[in-house]
Amino acid sequence: VRADDVANLVSNLATSDTSLAKPGELNKIIALRFWPSATYTRLTIESEHALFAKYFTLASPDRLVIDIKNAQLNQVLQNSGNQIVTTDAVIAKVKVGQFSANTVRVVIYLKTNIRVQAQTLEPVNFASVNYQYRYLVDMYTTQSGANDNSDLNDDILAALQLSSESTPVLRQDYATMSTPSPTKKPHRRILVMLDPGHGGEDPGAVGRYLKEKHVVLDIAKRLQQRLNQTDYIHAELTRTSDIFIPLATRVAIARKYKADIFISLHADAFTTPQPYGSSVFMLSERGASSAFSRWLAKTQNQSDQIGGISFKSKNPAVNKMLLDMSQTWTLRQSNRLASIVINKIGKVHKLHSSRVEEAGFAVLKAPDIPSILIETAFISNYSDENLLRQDSFRDNIVSAISTAIIDYFALKTGSITNY
Repeated sequence: VRADDVANLVSNLATSDTSLAKPGELNKIIALRFWPSATYTRLTIESEHALFAKYFTLASPDRLVIDIKNAQLNQVLQNSGNQIVTTDAVIAKVKVGQFSANTVRVVIYLKTNIRVQAQTLEPVNFASVNYQYRYLVDMYTTQSGANDNSDLNDDILAALQLSSESTPVLRQDYATMSTPSPTKKPHRRILVMLDPGHGGEDPGAVGRYLKEKHVVLDIAKRLQQRLNQTDYIHAELTRTSDIFIPLATRVAIARKYKADIFISLHADAFTTPQPYGSSVFMLSERGASSAFSRWLAKTQNQSDQIGGISFKSKNPAVNKMLLDMSQTWTLRQSNRLASIVINKIGKVHKLHSSRVEEAGFAVLKAPDIPSILIETAFISNYSDENLLRQDSFRDNIVSAISTAIIDYFALKTGSITNY
């Protein structure tokens, strides 16, 4: 681990006068959760009161040490090592012990050198989640890119560029293109960025049998496979495993790799089980088109409160870019894509709204990429959830979306092969 990283990361403290345990009262650790992926590994420590912790690194062997103050060893902490999987690219094993009378020490044995980012989150209580105080520790391999790489202004995005989450085909075919011949137009496959909503700490909607994050990842993979069977479309995913990606980072991924369209996939819930059917949304520059779309955008935009943000996504230049709403062409193309998609989906499933809805979805704010959000069905509706459990229904939804994408580009260019 680099010396400057250690200097920057030796101490991360979080306190709040109103949220601390009372004098003499120990802070109970509710859960330790590990989220491994090819991009980064996250450790979440959840407690009843605001966490007071510090972390540092040790060498020979490489270890990340986290000292949790005002806590005592309990069953949750003792069983934490059982969660480690052999496929985790970062963590080899975990040991937990009582370091002092009121300090618990978590020692993470590492497979590789890492960079660390930590953040604290306040309690959240939404329809599908009820978390207390959380301390998030994200571990990136040092091969994932440097923190100060201005071109990769987001740490998760930097990790994605060099991880198996993002294939070499994506980086080489779309990030760098060969110089065109004066007599022959270069062939460029259309790049479709598919965004399975939620993931990791953020389960999305939770039904009797299903979690939204798992459903939409499966649908996204099926759709990716369907689109990649063509010789003119290449589809990629913002996440390929059960991991959280902040909203701004999802947009940054699409822009980094020059996606032609961006499709965010969801299977949401409402406060009552009555609503059902599919819906398609686009970004609004005037306000929400209905009370439901306003409510849905609000719930989707709460995702970062559940899963946290990427530190570098707070870069002012990035925010200015994302908030630039002078995107008439993009909105027009988003509306065209959404209209085709809703028409196709309406042939395989009942529609919750027969028109394209609009609202201020943060994940649709790429100023130069036509972007839409698809609610495939309502997990909170018993009939819709039962449909989502069926492979045949998921395949029908995939078929409708893929056909719509092909039609969109055919209409846009006149000939799909000349795109």
